Amino acid sequence: MPKRAFRFIPALVLATLFAGSATAQTTIPSEYRGEEASIARGILDGNLIETNFRNHGELARWNDLPWGVWPRGIGGRHIDGIGIIVAGRVPGERAKWPAFGGRADTLVNPVILTYRDAGKKLGPDGALWGWIPLPGFHNPTRINTLGQVEPTPALSDDPTSWPQFWPDRLDNPDDPGWAGQWNGAFGRGVFNADLESYYVMDDFSDKEYQIDPETGQPNSAYGVFYADPADSTKGGLGLENRVRIFQWANLLAEDTAFILYRLANTSPTEYRFNFAGDQGIFFAQVMDYGLGNEEGDENAAFDPQQDVTFAFDQDGIGQRQDGTLYDLGYTGFAFLESPSRGADGLDNDEDGIVDEQRFSGEGQLILGQSAIADYVNANYDMTNFVRFNGPLEERPAYEAGAWWTGDENLDWVGYTDDNGNGSWDPGELLNNDVGRDGKGPFDLFYPG
Repeated sequence: MPKRAFRFIPALVLATLFAGSATAQTTIPSEYRGEEASIARGILDGNLIETNFRNHGELARWNDLPWGVWPRGIGGRHIDGIGIIVAGRVPGERAKWPAFGGRADTLVNPVILTYRDAGKKLGPDGALWGWIPLPGFHNPTRINTLGQVEPTPALSDDPTSWPQFWPDRLDNPDDPGWAGQWNGAFGRGVFNADLESYYVMDDFSDKEYQIDPETGQPNSAYGVFYADPADSTKGGLGLENRVRIFQWANLLAEDTAFILYRLANTSPTEYRFNFAGDQGIFFAQVMDYGLGNEEGDENAAFDPQQDVTFAFDQDGIGQRQDGTLYDLGYTGFAFLESPSRGADGLDNDEDGIVDEQRFSGEGQLILGQSAIADYVNANYDMTNFVRFNGPLEERPAYEAGAWWTGDENLDWVGYTDDNGNGSWDPGELLNNDVGRDGKGPFDLFYPG
């Protein structure tokens, strides 16, 4: 019998990450900054995945029950830790600072991560350098069922975990702060997922590449970098990260957790990728598989066609701390939506199409099925295209005989030709980027 799998699926939304104006990039008042006192731990158990998590980007911490198990309640372990990394390759000043002895400017690599002891940086004063949660997005005085103070990141099914108001909703003219309401991804008081968590963190605490104000010396031996030269209180890359985690108990999604990272650049520095490879900003994920207590028979692999990294145990049997055995599933990790290089000449996801871009424009209009087939066969890897998208003859634009090449996978037509006469008639549905499901390219979980 094939083993079932469970997956964590992160969806990364780049929210004005490359824009230069800080004022247009966040609705959170500037006085809200990450602070260690706001770190809180919670439990996600909205479907068959059960795990601990913290509001600085870490999930499934090792040796903290429950840590990354499936199905819920089985005990044991499947995952020993998950963390989010944003890394930059940015200009590092040296020539202007005497401590570097006249050496030329260079490039430095800020790496933003908060991940138990293995991925934790501390400053000279012991302060945490990395992702730190903002105050105001959970209830720090929450009382648990035992009458004890036990804060947790805000959870949709636990109103005692919510803040008095939401700082990112203070600009709402009708109900500033949404006090007493769930701050849902789908709207005020909307409970779409069976369990949703929401928190915000930033990297302002990370002063690794700044000058120590006490000593006047660089914190790093490699160079100096300020995301905002006019505001030394902003460390790291000057990033704000709004995080939502969703679990649905529906049979189709009960083995999956969705993580949405919405990154915003609050600094004037523009992080634009340089194709020479010497500058840029990069997103990655740490995932430490821990399939059972015995660790000598684990395997991991990446499937580029499914965009999934997965791990499995050779014999499929795990051992709990007390020595009892249990069945292990496969563990998968997939990027649902993330930035990519749109002009590197590669078919990164092996769907037969090179250099796909979400915002490439309409492209060239090609009329006639024969002309469409000639273009596709000349420019696409048809083996991978058919495997991923199905036969060309069944693609909507091919069937319509009119294709804009900016619609790389040929799934869009301008109208629904109900009577098959090849032209639009009154009463036939006009299509646009907002589909029949009411979702457009900028909507959450837009299916394409």
